[in-house]
Amino acid sequence: MRPLGDRRARVRLEVVGVLWGTLEVTPTARVLNISRTGALIESPLGVPLESIQSVRFTVGGEAVTVDARVRHLRRIATTDTPEYLVGIEFLSTPEALLNSIERLATDTDTAV
Repeated sequence: MRPLGDRRARVRLEVVGVLWGTLEVTPTARVLNISRTGALIESPLGVPLESIQSVRFTVGGEAVTVDARVRHLRRIATTDTPEYLVGIEFLSTPEALLNSIERLATDTDTAV
């Protein structure tokens, strides 16, 4: 019979210092509002406030990845599945995304 203290079946390794990890989750989110400095998206996942996330936009059929800080998070009432409004601030904005945002703003201005 084992003592009640340590009941691990395998040896654990001690990590000294910082250990970075990556978690890739690819749910589709809907962009509700976008500007040169950030966006408001509707997402099925909540993310921690002030965390830095890599967000992938599809622009003209090409994937553009942007580093963004989460500035706002609010759960919204839906049916069975939770949805969140996530406000993000762009930390790095690729030129392709900036050009697309400018085109969207120009198209919207001429359509109104």
